[in-house]
Amino acid sequence: MSEVDDHFRAGIELFNRGEFFEAHEEMEEAMNLLDDDTSDWDFYLGLLRAAVANHKLSQGETSSAILHLRAALRFLAPYPDRHRALQLREFRSALSAELSRLEALPTGSPATISPPRIELAA
Repeated sequence: MSEVDDHFRAGIELFNRGEFFEAHEEMEEAMNLLDDDTSDWDFYLGLLRAAVANHKLSQGETSSAILHLRAALRFLAPYPDRHRALQLREFRSALSAELSRLEALPTGSPATISPPRIELAA
């Protein structure tokens, strides 16, 4: 396994444990190790933004979380339903549901955090 893969997997584990700031840091490390010619930059950026969104939400920053969720979905949109062993279709769907839930809240209402899990394909 490469160093990029190590950071990628560590980021997923941290995300799924609810350690979103640390997950963001691992995804950022993976991005920094990518070759210049890789087409995965936006993929990692999408995962990073999903982690930031949930970190912001855990701090009560709903409007910031919404912005980061929108960005995450935009960055992840071009990738196939299964990418780098990640069940991306399900993750995008869960992010979309989280975004819809947050957007439906009345302005100023506190939001509970209900992050999706990142699942790897078997």
